[in-house]
Amino acid sequence: MTPVLVGEKSVWRRAGWRPSDGPIRDTGLGLPPPRPGRPTPAGGKISAASFEEALSLVARGLAGGVVTAPISKTSWSSAGYPWRDHTERLADFAGRPDAQMVLGVPSRGLWCAIATRHVPLKEVPGRLNARAIAACAATLADALRKLGLRKPRLALCGLNPHAGEGGLIGTEERDLLAPLAARLGLDGPLPADSAWRLHVEGAYDGLVCLYHDQALIPLKALGGLAGVNWTVGIPFVRTSPAHGTAYDAAAAGRLDPAAAIESARLAARLL
Repeated sequence: MTPVLVGEKSVWRRAGWRPSDGPIRDTGLGLPPPRPGRPTPAGGKISAASFEEALSLVARGLAGGVVTAPISKTSWSSAGYPWRDHTERLADFAGRPDAQMVLGVPSRGLWCAIATRHVPLKEVPGRLNARAIAACAATLADALRKLGLRKPRLALCGLNPHAGEGGLIGTEERDLLAPLAARLGLDGPLPADSAWRLHVEGAYDGLVCLYHDQALIPLKALGGLAGVNWTVGIPFVRTSPAHGTAYDAAAAGRLDPAAAIESARLAARLL
């Protein structure tokens, strides 16, 4: 496999590109590299154009997969790009509306998927339904089978503290989650803090989480900056670091490529 770097040549050159790193597929915008430290419309244009060019390579059979960089939703929006995140665009591009994010730290065997994505916390209970959670569980199981686990052991996290405490701290577990877990063959719903402890100890191969921070906080606390975002349910490989743009760290020059390396390794393994 030969890696191809997609984006503005000016950006790659500022980052220290050497010919041995692989060829650059220039997006041809002719924009100078944005100053590190804050989101800008120019940065959004470069980011979106790079992503679109990478997808065009996949569409023409010139690439088998894409490893994306973290994006700023603010930059994309200010540049007029109509998609809120990678997953929405990937699902539309591939014609697979049920495409899901699977998040993990491959080096530690930690894996999870999220039934809702970038929505306000107050909207999460209203967004939860049997179809979304079942699709999330199926995606996670499929991803783990691709990694060689024949019968992945999955647990469903509860929404409320103590998994609702029998209806005393919320009824979602009793009314929706428990019957659904039984139907899908999942353990749970378990209190999320206990589910993560059991996952780390090896009792489960992956967790079905219900909202963003229920998955990302423990994953990042346990895996540091080595987390990976893997889009499952599309007909090509796409991985990405699971962290954000970290403008403050970029401006200060505090760079850690661990997640980018893990993302590239996972993509190569899947390909």
